[in-house]
Amino acid sequence: MQTMQEPGADAPILLTGATGFIGGHLALRLLEQGHRPRLLVREPRRLHPRLLEGAEVLQGDLLDPASLLPAVRGCARVFHCAANVATWDRAEAYEAVNVDGVRNLLQALRARADEGDGLPERLVHLSTVDVYGYPRQPAGEDAPADGGAFGYGRSKARGEALLREQATRMGLSWAVLRPTNVMGPRSPFIERIGDELRSGLMLRVGGGRADCGFLYVDNLLDCMLWAAQAPEAHQACFNVRDPVQVSWARFLADLRSGIAGRGLVLDLPEPVAEGAARLLQAGHRLLRLRGEPLLHPLLVRMFGRSCGHSVERLRAAGAPLGAVGYEQAMQRSVQWYRQHRTAHGQA
Repeated sequence: MQTMQEPGADAPILLTGATGFIGGHLALRLLEQGHRPRLLVREPRRLHPRLLEGAEVLQGDLLDPASLLPAVRGCARVFHCAANVATWDRAEAYEAVNVDGVRNLLQALRARADEGDGLPERLVHLSTVDVYGYPRQPAGEDAPADGGAFGYGRSKARGEALLREQATRMGLSWAVLRPTNVMGPRSPFIERIGDELRSGLMLRVGGGRADCGFLYVDNLLDCMLWAAQAPEAHQACFNVRDPVQVSWARFLADLRSGIAGRGLVLDLPEPVAEGAARLLQAGHRLLRLRGEPLLHPLLVRMFGRSCGHSVERLRAAGAPLGAVGYEQAMQRSVQWYRQHRTAHGQA
């Protein structure tokens, strides 16, 4: 397990997004390592109970610049995990959090420096491989990263570019991590796909041959903690995934078996799935329906195109990779899912 050395007794570690999946896991890891992380959250009641007891909790919002300066004052390192990660939302909603939120955070750090407080030692920004726009072939970090056809990826690409440019200009040390599909206890992937495999209808595209880009959450945390202090991570961008090749077919079969799922798996060729997704998306918009369509093109690309992007740069830099293996990661994920459903009376 990757640990992070204490930057000083009076130097907090700031974390945004602690009510989310990855940020919540990171906050608990920091707590376990003896840190008292400073958590900037909109709704403290959504935090894990252990964080309410052991962390410094500040209520604020990335879209409220006045709430950010107290959060950034004095912190030695910043983990920026907060983002709008919805698979279906308006372009303006993505832009507000994933671009304007980054800009506001950087402005708060600049204001802190203007007060004479200096800058943090490192800002670790959590991006996504969605910035590549779902190419047909795996991508390295130097591949075009404009986000492609979807609002989420485009907003994350713009936010990441903004951060790299402005942080460099400010003299702020930064590291950008682009994780693939993050799995584990409390993962939206495990919960959402698990529900369909349990008793619903799950789509598999093109026989499920595409690499699902499996990344266990604890392994991602190892890389994040490494990036917060490693000299090799200074002003560098890294793809992050586990160093194993796991197809969607294998992932779906293993998860379905582990949870004793009785749901159906519908396999469609990518062109057929894409056509159906566009029709459903168009109908959804035409009728101005609420919520997310049953199927839309982003989901087809996610399951039909490879997320097995290169992690050679991360490996060459000496980052920890895949400490928790696939089988153990899947076992932990299944165990959490079954306990979660039992707790909600859905055993």
